[in-house]
Amino acid sequence: MNKKHLLLLVVILGIFSCKKSDRDEDKTTNTSADVAFATNVTYDVFKTIYQAANSTQGIVTAAYVDSISVFGCDTITKDTTSNPKWMQIKFNTDCTSSSIIRNGKLYVTFNGHFNTPGTTANLAIYDFSYNGYRVYDGSITYKYEGLTDSFPTYSVTFTNLKIINSFSQKIVYSGSHKLQIIQGQNTQTITDDLYSISGVNSGRVFKGNGFTSQITTNLNLSGNCNWIESGVVTVKPDNNPTRTLDFGSGCDNKISVKVYDINHELELP
Repeated sequence: MNKKHLLLLVVILGIFSCKKSDRDEDKTTNTSADVAFATNVTYDVFKTIYQAANSTQGIVTAAYVDSISVFGCDTITKDTTSNPKWMQIKFNTDCTSSSIIRNGKLYVTFNGHFNTPGTTANLAIYDFSYNGYRVYDGSITYKYEGLTDSFPTYSVTFTNLKIINSFSQKIVYSGSHKLQIIQGQNTQTITDDLYSISGVNSGRVFKGNGFTSQITTNLNLSGNCNWIESGVVTVKPDNNPTRTLDFGSGCDNKISVKVYDINHELELP
């Protein structure tokens, strides 16, 4: 092989190796851990909005109270006479509650009262951050479907929700879920609530891997817990076998991921 051909081969191999290095091959747990983390973040957002809506006169048909704050370090503003209605939660700098630090604001529009069947709430995110992870683009839609088996039921749609870490890596999170409130729906606060969640997701994780996932055992989340407490998700990274993500059975940040019949114990950030 002459020197010109050898040089050309080296350049081509270099280009392809750079392209491959843009993706973590994810032979272990990275994709599953990122899916678990993104799901936790998105349901922290739901709980915040749900508490604010049910504490704001005019956003629901009969609020338990008419509050101006969720955590005491944020401000709720609203316009219930416009069409659509809107509600904004603006967090003070480093608003901290139950060890979670929130910044930015959440802006939600409603085409009716949030507790009236058929009402859709559309969330726009303005540089909201959760413990330093910025959620800066995409949307979440909540539709109240009414009672199913006597439980309040919401359809939740995630569209290209983006979460960025300190290394400028991004999670892109899309999907469709059903959420039921199976405990605590008749009280003023969310602290005694229990949510049951099913559905599917797809997107891309911090290392760049594409994925699809499906909740195979409903996720359970308490209103007074920062973490999903139980449930099982199958996670399929692109070009890799399916993993099993298990949230365990308690209020903590621990998960397990089974890959090739080996269980990996992990802690979420």
